[in-house]
Amino acid sequence: MDSRAFNFYLSLCFHVVGLCYGKGLLPAESMVGEVTHNVTFTIVNPPNAAFRTVAWTANGTNVITSGGGTADAIGTGYVGRITLNSTTGSLELRNLVLSDTGEYAVSISTIGKPDEGTTTLRVYAPVSKMTITANNIDLVEFNSSVSLSCSSSGSSLSYRWLNGSSEFTASDGVQLDDGNSTLTIVRVTRYDQGPFWCIVSNPINSDSESITLTISYGPENIKLKVTPLDVLYGSGSDLTLSCSAESSPPAQFQWALNGELLSNQGPVLKLENIQASQSERISSAKLTISPNPPIIEGGSVTLTCDASGSISNRDWMKDGQPLSPSERIIFSEDNKTVSISPLNLTDSGIFLCHLANLVSNVNASYNLAVSLKGSTQGGPNVGAIVGGSLGAVAVVTVIGVVAAMKKGYFKKITSGGRTVGNTGESSTNGGGKGGNQELNYADITQFQKRDGGSVQLGNLGISSTEYAQVRVNNRPGQPT
Repeated sequence: MDSRAFNFYLSLCFHVVGLCYGKGLLPAESMVGEVTHNVTFTIVNPPNAAFRTVAWTANGTNVITSGGGTADAIGTGYVGRITLNSTTGSLELRNLVLSDTGEYAVSISTIGKPDEGTTTLRVYAPVSKMTITANNIDLVEFNSSVSLSCSSSGSSLSYRWLNGSSEFTASDGVQLDDGNSTLTIVRVTRYDQGPFWCIVSNPINSDSESITLTISYGPENIKLKVTPLDVLYGSGSDLTLSCSAESSPPAQFQWALNGELLSNQGPVLKLENIQASQSERISSAKLTISPNPPIIEGGSVTLTCDASGSISNRDWMKDGQPLSPSERIIFSEDNKTVSISPLNLTDSGIFLCHLANLVSNVNASYNLAVSLKGSTQGGPNVGAIVGGSLGAVAVVTVIGVVAAMKKGYFKKITSGGRTVGNTGESSTNGGGKGGNQELNYADITQFQKRDGGSVQLGNLGISSTEYAQVRVNNRPGQPT
């Protein structure tokens, strides 16, 4: 057999979009066709000798048989859909349908024994008409689950889900069902908004659609900013309060003063010519320790004094005497904490923290017991809170959650209107007997003499007036 004839027998190809597939005379790979499109089985390098017969079959059923001196025999379902080239033996199959999928064989007779080739044709309907639907559109963070269903026309479809560039796989919080066409997210979070992409593909083509979820959360991470920022403000000052919160949908803001709702809405409240009646009193004072008892000699302890309200001054005492810093006793910069290390037995006693501003003051105390090193029992460490407060409170409420201000005139409340602070007992040292009195200030430029005359102080070169706070204590035997 010369080389030309040999090449002929090896070059019967099934050509679609320029590719050859088959087995024997045809390459072994299967062929992919698309519904309504055409394919051509082509015999390349045809021999010089004329064909005696050419026969094509599909799944063992005659497609066309030509030659042998008789009319072409065309199989059922192929009339009008095929064309056989009697010179080359090539076969064109038009207007493909899904049922055209199968194994195709060709037999060519010239001189001697016929040569054959086989290949497989797979016909697919393309991916089209994609949709994504969600079974739940009213989603709340941590309280809702959602199932996304992806549908499409086409055949032999495969499904993939992406969140951005990351592909979903089944896990504790993610379920994939119905051949991956349904994605379920259990207990959605704000980070599950998407967009989520469904990618549908088959060997013919692929398509994708996306969906974005709306998930409600918050309000949370509420912040209140006061401008200008200070601890105490003079009467007549102007303030601007700005409230922000993380929320979806966006939070609505409602302001209140002394528990009474104001007409002001929105995240900004401007206060002009403020007065002392708008000041915030100190409340819910508490003195706590760390670590928890028992407190052992040679160890360390940190006492923390805190309260709600604007605090301008913190003073510490132990057993009725002022507490001063030392090598063992360290005060924080704002006097909020006192750390003692190493502890001595003499550190046992009643620690008192006094908190004050211009309109109120409170005390918080803790009875600290330091146990002997090696002892398994710790003495009582019971905190008691005693204090007083004067003045009014202004609050800002966010729908569902309430904003809080750590400094200034405003304090944190719950949506129900209760003051939120450290728990513990407290009492007020107001203007009653034995309590601290409300402080008043005045500029003294002259005073009366006993004989009825007066003394004018005059201008001593003082350009401004400074005030000092004087504590009044009517209890005999107690420090003043």
